[in-house]
Amino acid sequence: MHAPTLIAKKRDGEVLTRDEFNWFIEHLTQLPREQIGAFLMACQLNGLNDDETTALTLAMLNQGARLAPRTNAVDKHSTGGVGDKMSLVLAPALHACGAVVPMLAGRGLAHTGGTIDKLEAIPGFNTGLSLGEMNANPCFISRQTADIAPADAVLYAIRDVTATVPCIGLITASILSKKAAEGIQALVLDVKFGRAAFMQEVTEARALAKSMVRVGHELGMNVTAQLTDMNRPIGRYLGNSHEIVETVACLKGRGPADTMELVYAQGMALGYDITESINDGSALASFRSMLTRQGVQERVVDELVNDPWSVLVRESTPYVIRAASEGTVMELDALIVGQVLCQAGAGRSRPGQSINHGVGIEVHAKVGDTVAKGEPVLTMDGPPDLDKRLLERLSQAVNIGSGDVVVPPRVLETLTVAQI
Repeated sequence: MHAPTLIAKKRDGEVLTRDEFNWFIEHLTQLPREQIGAFLMACQLNGLNDDETTALTLAMLNQGARLAPRTNAVDKHSTGGVGDKMSLVLAPALHACGAVVPMLAGRGLAHTGGTIDKLEAIPGFNTGLSLGEMNANPCFISRQTADIAPADAVLYAIRDVTATVPCIGLITASILSKKAAEGIQALVLDVKFGRAAFMQEVTEARALAKSMVRVGHELGMNVTAQLTDMNRPIGRYLGNSHEIVETVACLKGRGPADTMELVYAQGMALGYDITESINDGSALASFRSMLTRQGVQERVVDELVNDPWSVLVRESTPYVIRAASEGTVMELDALIVGQVLCQAGAGRSRPGQSINHGVGIEVHAKVGDTVAKGEPVLTMDGPPDLDKRLLERLSQAVNIGSGDVVVPPRVLETLTVAQI
């Protein structure tokens, strides 16, 4: 085969075959970036139909290594958000209920937080398990190895700089080639929509959810997708160390209602009622065991569970955003909050950039709460030399008005293969 021929074929709106996708992925590392970029742009402009999306996903999956299939193996994937720490609670809670949880997770980029970054706020936590360690571990959260779906790293790096990230077929292949490699039987997808989501319109999120449910089913997984609201931050603590603090609270049964709404819904989508594991302490015990297996010293685990801030870094200076007037919190813009966190050091604007685990925000008043004039709404923990323009921007995230506001549920819609 010939790369320019495949590019031209896709450019002209023709359908590529499974053999053509296999050839492209097999020869990916031998192709110049210009050809890969052109190919991705052709996919972005003309889309990938159902058969093409499945073919690309399989080609990426089959190129790399896989974990050994295990009974009751399940996982969860989120498309990213602000305050999204559900994986940290869900994984040990599922394991406490008898599930095997081989969870490959990623770092944050731009305003969305990353599960791996949050876990690396815990001293000693190893996010770089080998394939052998993963296969021997009944519940882990680790970053992807170079052996699993290696084409994805190449393609995503080029998608990121060629404006081809939003293609639904490419997104589906990227996510599911990695999830299928975990050897899982069931997967729940948290597909977010709203201002701080990758898919801002619910119609776009639904189309992505349907694509991933369909392809996941064709790959032999029982996939459920939940469309969830990402217009307002999730929970009361935002940022890397801060979300570890909230994770511990959730595992002790003291988590914010909106965070636990999503955790419980995701557990049920996988066939597990994790309420009892939270209430009886077995989920917290599973979390402790996961930390120990992934390199955290017993002393640190004890301190983290009993007094999280005794082992986690926290920036020294609290900056308080107060209510400008008496009234109801009508809006708390998750996009602005996430962007400010990122610019203050809690996130990154480019791959490989270092982050400050101690930067974070505590939410004192959520959407629908009433506040008095001057009452704290947000407190941001930041460095002493924080750019004051970030605080001005953060204050713009808060909208206080009069009257009632309807706070929608986090989960708007649930999709299974029977519903697409």
